[in-house]
Amino acid sequence: MGKKKTVNIRNIMALMLIFLLLICTACAKKQDEIKTQVNEIPSEQVTQKTSSTPDTIQLNFTVQDFSNITLSLLNNNQIGSIVKSTKIDDMVTYGEYIPKEFNEENPKNYTYSYIEISGIQYALSRSLGKTGYGLTKTTLNETDTVYVINELRGASYGVTIFIVIKEKTPYIISEIDGFAQISDIDENGAKEVVSTVGTVPDTSIYFFNFDKQTVSSVNINEQSGAKYSMYDATTNTFSLAFEPNQNPVTYVYETNKLLRTK
Repeated sequence: MGKKKTVNIRNIMALMLIFLLLICTACAKKQDEIKTQVNEIPSEQVTQKTSSTPDTIQLNFTVQDFSNITLSLLNNNQIGSIVKSTKIDDMVTYGEYIPKEFNEENPKNYTYSYIEISGIQYALSRSLGKTGYGLTKTTLNETDTVYVINELRGASYGVTIFIVIKEKTPYIISEIDGFAQISDIDENGAKEVVSTVGTVPDTSIYFFNFDKQTVSSVNINEQSGAKYSMYDATTNTFSLAFEPNQNPVTYVYETNKLLRTK
C-alpha cells in the first residue's frame, strides 16, 4: 500500500508540473503577440506623418507686367504744413505733411507722405494712423534701384509699395499685400521679396525682372496645401504646417523654383 501511494503522488506531481509548463508557455506566447502588436503601431504612425509632409514642393509662378503708375504731382496749395523731411539720396527726399484742408479725398487720422525728386513733390501714400514706416532705398540686383514704402490701409491690412524713378519721374511698379521682407532666398546674389499676411500666416514669393519689366509671384499655401507658412530672414528658411497642431516643417528655397526640406 505504501508503494502505491508513493507512485500515485509522483504521478500527480508530474501531471501538475506538465500543466504548469503548458500554462507558462501559453502566457509567454500571448505576451509575445502583444509586444508584436505594440511594436507595429509606431511604424504605421511614422508612415502617415511622412505621407502628409512632402520632401519637395514645386512652385508654379504667375507673371504680371509692372503696373508703371505715375505718381501725382503735389501742389503747394495742398500742403498745410510739413511735419517730417528725410533726405534719402542726392536726388530723393521723403516727407510727411498735413493737408491744408481735410475732406472726402483727404480724411483725418491719416499720415500723408510725399516723395520729392530734384525739388518736385509727388503724392506718395496715405497711411492710417501715425505709421513712421518711412521710405527706404534698396537694390534687388546689382543695377536696379527701388524705393519702398509701407502703407496701412486698414486695422490689419497693409501693403508694400515699390517705386522706380525714370528720367526724374516716380512710377509705382508693384503693390504687394502685407509688409514685405527683401532677401536673397536662393542665395544667387539677387534679392527677392517675401510677404506674409493673415492671422494664420499665408506667405508669397515675388521675383522682379527689370529686363522684362515683370514681377512673378506664387502663394506657398495655395501651391503646397499648407495650412500655415512663414519666412525667417535670419535663417533664410520657410516653415510650413500641413495639419492642425502639426509642428512646422523647415524648407529651403532652391533656384529651380523648388522648396526642399532642410
